[in-house]
Amino acid sequence: MTTTDKERSRNDLYVGAIFIILALFFGSEARHYDLGAGGQVGPGLFPVVLSVLLFALGVAIGLQHWSSHSEHHARAVPWRAIVLVCLSLFLFGYASDDLGLVPVVFLCTALTALSSTQNSLAAALAIAAVMSLLCFAVFKLGLGINLPSFGPVFGR
Repeated sequence: MTTTDKERSRNDLYVGAIFIILALFFGSEARHYDLGAGGQVGPGLFPVVLSVLLFALGVAIGLQHWSSHSEHHARAVPWRAIVLVCLSLFLFGYASDDLGLVPVVFLCTALTALSSTQNSLAAALAIAAVMSLLCFAVFKLGLGINLPSFGPVFGR
């Protein structure tokens, strides 16, 4: 096993352990909620199921520590994607009330689409426009949510 394989194997073990710890934490917190009975699902069932799935995923990833790996080449950290996706999430949480549904979805989608080096600016704007129209149709027209289409920033 090469040094790269050993590092990857060790990382598998660490990631598996983190997943297991998170699953145990959220599973223990979910115990405080009712699981439901019979045909009615309680609010605690979903977090318990997710905790079990996360635990199983952690075990599966951790077991990879003992299996052999092919040659793994380290790649550069995709800082552009990390920064733009985090900025998009922050923008959605911070500005959705002020901007409204259509502009915030447009901006967040454009930022997220630009996080990929395979998308051009024109492609990102097209994706954002389509997603904005789709969200308007589904959430405002179809579901009638309370978030304004255009917020106070636009004089509405």
